[in-house]
Amino acid sequence: MWINQTIRNTCATPKVKKFQPLPIEVNNQGYRVSRQGDLFTVSLSLYRGQKKRIPLRVHSASHQETLAHIINGEAILGSLKISKSRKGIWYALISVSMDVPEPGLVNGWIGVDRGQNNIAVAALPNSFGKFWSGKQVKSLRGKYQKLRQKLQEAKKLRKIKELERREGRIMTHINHIISQQLVKFAKDYNMGLRFEELSGIRQTSLQRRKTKSDGSQNRDHWAFYQLELLTRYKALKAGVPVESVPAPYTSKSDHRNGVIGKRVKHTFTGFDGYSCNADWNASQNIGQWLGFSCSVNLCLRQASPTESCICNGCG
Repeated sequence: MWINQTIRNTCATPKVKKFQPLPIEVNNQGYRVSRQGDLFTVSLSLYRGQKKRIPLRVHSASHQETLAHIINGEAILGSLKISKSRKGIWYALISVSMDVPEPGLVNGWIGVDRGQNNIAVAALPNSFGKFWSGKQVKSLRGKYQKLRQKLQEAKKLRKIKELERREGRIMTHINHIISQQLVKFAKDYNMGLRFEELSGIRQTSLQRRKTKSDGSQNRDHWAFYQLELLTRYKALKAGVPVESVPAPYTSKSDHRNGVIGKRVKHTFTGFDGYSCNADWNASQNIGQWLGFSCSVNLCLRQASPTESCICNGCG
């Protein structure tokens, strides 16, 4: 059974000059997941009806719930892969198909603004927000950029690839933590999550040459899309709806009425002198507004504080 599955994987691979070691794989008929107390085990079919049981240490608390669904028959097993990491740790990778709850009615929407000063800002409608600072990530990016420059001068290309993989793993870990907290935040208040649509931002948002050469400032190196993907699949599993809204003017508009104001670094200032945190203001716009609601001419007119907005949808 093990050999047959490995042959299938090898034959499915297109022609290559050199094969890398493939992980051992077995289909759902060749193994079984069971539980004894707090310990999960995988029983593997070896030969002539004999089986070998291997104890497992669950990598994350969220996987315990999935394994419990498997044992209770609420999830369908897929194939099992046994792979060895570069550090010599063996992993049992189990694919599972299971039903997820349908997103229900929500009390409102939480806007999620992504950036460099703050990796993410999620705010309740007209209320407080949660901030995930990007200071640690900026420091990390700058540190690894300097290390890569030194290694490039020494022509240690293999070491550079190791650093890139390590940096990617750290960023993925940070995004996993943030996405998990975002979903929990939305579920606690029975709300959905809204992200701004950032597809094509590398082509539309220009950067200076000096900024692009700085690893801690270059937006192309930041994993904004990965954070959204991780949040979406966690939200799908938890029954939390997720939407995308247009990105234009979310950072420049006043969340109270949609009028374009001014953003200077971390502060947003409205036409009437109102000021607040710029990222919090953007998250409010993402959560409340579906596109820009006021006429752009209103920004050019610069209405006085005593005048009121008469555009549709504005207060």
